[in-house]
Amino acid sequence: MKYLIPLMLFSHTALAAFSKPELLARLSDVQAWNAPDNTWCFTSEPAILNDQVYLSCFDVDGYFMGQFGKGFKMISRAEPDNMNSLPQASFGKVTWYEFNEMDIVRSYEFTGALKKIELNTLGPRSESKDSFYPISGDSWFFRVKGDAPEIMIWKNGEVTPFFNPSAAYIYTPQVGPRGEIAFKTRDGDYNETSPDRLWQYTGSWKVILEDKEANPSSPWKTIRHQLAVEGNRVVALADDGKGEALLLIENGNVRVLARAGKELSRFDYFTPKMRGGTIAVRGEDFQKRKVLYVYDEQGFRPLLTQGDIVHTDKGPARVHYKDQNALFYGSPGIDERGSVVQQATLTDPDFPSTLIGIGIIKFRKE
Repeated sequence: MKYLIPLMLFSHTALAAFSKPELLARLSDVQAWNAPDNTWCFTSEPAILNDQVYLSCFDVDGYFMGQFGKGFKMISRAEPDNMNSLPQASFGKVTWYEFNEMDIVRSYEFTGALKKIELNTLGPRSESKDSFYPISGDSWFFRVKGDAPEIMIWKNGEVTPFFNPSAAYIYTPQVGPRGEIAFKTRDGDYNETSPDRLWQYTGSWKVILEDKEANPSSPWKTIRHQLAVEGNRVVALADDGKGEALLLIENGNVRVLARAGKELSRFDYFTPKMRGGTIAVRGEDFQKRKVLYVYDEQGFRPLLTQGDIVHTDKGPARVHYKDQNALFYGSPGIDERGSVVQQATLTDPDFPSTLIGIGIIKFRKE
């Protein structure tokens, strides 16, 4: 059996600089392809390393970390009542953590062999914690919520304070391939009119963007908390009253890559991604179709559009679903070469109510 199936797209979707798509797996309750039946990865986002795609999935027995590519492999299974975080690819390994309602329980790293780290020293269980990801080859950072939110460092079983922005709230941090960190903070209280700032860490902490409440000279009225970071570059979404914009922030410079009302109708409320010279973001075009857009050296353009016809192991299928909000799942994933992976719902092209499954689809960067 061939494990990678070329997808045939018959729409006008632009594919310059990307190879023909590959179907890595088709998820379904029965007759799934390259995955066990009744396996779902709705809430996950792909981490890609060495041409393999990693997703946090679940089945009737609970949550597990799955590897998709040349076949399927279950890497680890969470204990009953526990869940897995989103996987991250950094420092040449895939990492994730297992957690429950009370605390982060353990961390994993996978480089072909699985390493498990039991976490018993992160602090009081009364303090909510998350985002446990590598900041170096042997150190991890994590977010502590509560009355005084801050970023902590874990190394060899010891926890030390790392950064306290003196904010009311730290939004979910994003991490880059070499331990770069970016996140949004809100000062004062949780009110939408409170000051917002974007922070970046690449060896030292600095503010890279502020809204008008934080800095009256700023043109940005609102800043989303969904970010992507790689090296000195951060991708963010912000609105200056002229339409929400996709921003590239680098070394103090802010550049608009695309704007709602111009290149597309609107951006979806999902995290943009950046790696290997490719930026990917979900949105909606002027025909009210859901679209996965990319930005690279060839500009901003659609990569996968609602209504595209693709070829699967069961024949042609359409990227479609009766509920547009269940058409694409999660944010895309990007590898170090700029290749993109996205989960999308597939239906019979002639009978839209007939669900064929959810495709894990890869667009390889040439």
